[in-house]
Amino acid sequence: MATTNRPPQGSQLDMSGLDGTVGFLLKRAQLAVSRDISRAFADFDITAVQYSVLTVVHRNPGIAQGDLAAALEVERPRMVPVLDKLEQRGLAVRRPDPADARSRRIQLTPRGSGLLDELTSRFSTFEQRVGDLLGEADRARLLSLLRLLADRCGSEQAWEELDAAAAGDR
Repeated sequence: MATTNRPPQGSQLDMSGLDGTVGFLLKRAQLAVSRDISRAFADFDITAVQYSVLTVVHRNPGIAQGDLAAALEVERPRMVPVLDKLEQRGLAVRRPDPADARSRRIQLTPRGSGLLDELTSRFSTFEQRVGDLLGEADRARLLSLLRLLADRCGSEQAWEELDAAAAGDR
């Protein structure tokens, strides 16, 4: 009988090259959070991206489609199918911008606002669970660190500042 060289399964895998890295653990955490949010919104067939869109539009009625994409750091072409789906479900509407016919302004419908209320309640429950898991001080620290990474990691200027600081230490 031939034997196969199968890699170890599950917890037997050696993950030491990744388990101590920020990028890998951020991705694992993001996947876990996304699964929990998906479960919270499953009854409504709403994704986390759609919830984010509904939330930003609710707080910024009439926001331009391009500004919405920029605020959520989504490529403009990827925003179109998200808005198409919300519009098809009667949750949001896009109207031409009176000052710029090429631009579309987005608003929630009454149905979209009502759904957002329920989604926000569920999202608040999720956030409370995360707060209970971490404790308030660690939650606040995590948010601070995540903002730092979000603001600085993609910035070429930040890396140049770090390189200059490291060169000065030598």
